[in-house]
Amino acid sequence: MSAHIIDGRKIASEKEAILKKKIEELDRPPRLDTILAGEDEGSKVYLGTKDKGCKRVGIDSVTHRYEDTVTESELIDKIRSMNEDDAVDGILLQMPLPKGIDTNRLISEIDPIKDVEGMHPVNLGSLIAGTEVRVPCTPKGILTMLDHEEVELKGTEVCIVSHSMIVGKPMAILLLNRNTTVTVVHEFTENLSEHTSRADVLISAAGVPHLLSADMLKENAVVIDVGMNRLESGELVGDVNFEDAKKIVAKITPVPGGVGPTTVLSLLENTYDAYVKLLP
Repeated sequence: MSAHIIDGRKIASEKEAILKKKIEELDRPPRLDTILAGEDEGSKVYLGTKDKGCKRVGIDSVTHRYEDTVTESELIDKIRSMNEDDAVDGILLQMPLPKGIDTNRLISEIDPIKDVEGMHPVNLGSLIAGTEVRVPCTPKGILTMLDHEEVELKGTEVCIVSHSMIVGKPMAILLLNRNTTVTVVHEFTENLSEHTSRADVLISAAGVPHLLSADMLKENAVVIDVGMNRLESGELVGDVNFEDAKKIVAKITPVPGGVGPTTVLSLLENTYDAYVKLLP
């Protein structure tokens, strides 16, 4: 037996084609403005990928760059200015921010309608209420993959290896909204395998290379590996030992080429939604 490989690039490409047609029917291209503060290399790579995605579907992309000496008040002033600018449809606050800046404070300053990452308290609150207006990008991308692969969620047992605000917490709420039984594990969880081995669907975003071996997974499970870890050799690997896991599970995402493309897709979709003023 060998698992079906979930091709995130293919899924994203199909969805982008649909989005591009919707954008072509608008009066003007949606505009996504990004704040980048500092010189984080990972952020620069992500923004490059984001810019290419915007170009593919017809979204205007503008990046506002700041040194790592920028103050919190300067960034707040910029966000408030963008909130008031009708030419700006979506606002992306690229993280990590420089030390000493309160990330949550800045997120709270973003107009919830323009919050393309779905991290504003109003948008997170909508998840709990079950309305899901602006869904965080990575969890939304994971749902896109599961839907594309026709994975039945209702009544299944799901284990999430992450309790972060970016993936774990919003993902858990989204899955509860779909009537799954959700277990959330993290670095302080004892006997990790007792939880992961029961999961019909396993989602890992721990950021630890090869944290999960095949004997920690349920046979015929669906595995979504969000981990993006670079080894000393330069190789990119996920949280799951892919080569061993694919011998026993039913479906699995590769790293790279799995969740990353659908995360960018979600950002583009959220920008379109912000343009059409999908109210929370």
